[in-house]
Amino acid sequence: MHRYFFDLDAGTWDARDTIGVVLSDAGAARAEAVLALRSCALDVARAAGAILAMNVRDETGRTVFRVSLAAAA
Repeated sequence: MHRYFFDLDAGTWDARDTIGVVLSDAGAARAEAVLALRSCALDVARAAGAILAMNVRDETGRTVFRVSLAAAA
């Protein structure tokens, strides 16, 4: 089991995860990030050209991957 941290980036607004979530592996972390972005995207996606992203870090602080969502007109 590993602890992953999910940092949200929504243009001029961002939030750094200081608690994290314990998950089995990077695949489970990717699924968690996609679900989190989907739930955050409802408001952001209404603005054409909006970009919402999530950086996923491991326990060492290293970025494991980045998931992003862009709204187009």
